[in-house]
Amino acid sequence: MYSITARFNQIVFFTSWTLVVLSLLNQGTAYFFKTGKPTVDLKILSVDKFHHYKATYYNGGATDWDQVTFKFSLEADFEPVYNWNLKQLFLYVNVHHEHQEKGFKSDCVIYDKIISRPDDPSSWSTSSKLLLKNQRAEYPLKDIHKQLRNATVNFEVWVEVMPYVGYIRREKLGDFEYKMPQQYN
Repeated sequence: MYSITARFNQIVFFTSWTLVVLSLLNQGTAYFFKTGKPTVDLKILSVDKFHHYKATYYNGGATDWDQVTFKFSLEADFEPVYNWNLKQLFLYVNVHHEHQEKGFKSDCVIYDKIISRPDDPSSWSTSSKLLLKNQRAEYPLKDIHKQLRNATVNFEVWVEVMPYVGYIRREKLGDFEYKMPQQYN
């Protein structure tokens, strides 16, 4: 250690290496102590609005589409994924349907929520539970092929687990089918 820059280099390198080792230990212990999969129950209560829309553009062109908004109830328990490395969860409900005639597949997110983990471990059991009753979808389901009437759509509930250190995991929590009505309301 002949100069101040050499000393500074050793201190910075040692501190960085220590932080890397501690971060890897944090990620490794959280990964190996994973206790299970979150549980979720989704119930589609009703089709709130189901309309056929037409729009005319300034250049004379026109388009039309089907649009649906839903009301649903969702009950979820995320306690199995709560640990010391969890920063937040990103929950979203995806609607997936296939068109009968043309073979297209459509996906649309109708609801999303960020769930932050509280710092106090004693409150994890209460904050890990999510209960939504009679919730209106944030985003409508749109279909430019106009084939939503009498179609079967699949609701998929997904969660992305975002840790402080490590990779982001995406897990599918459930599939739920729903039969669309035949008539617009």
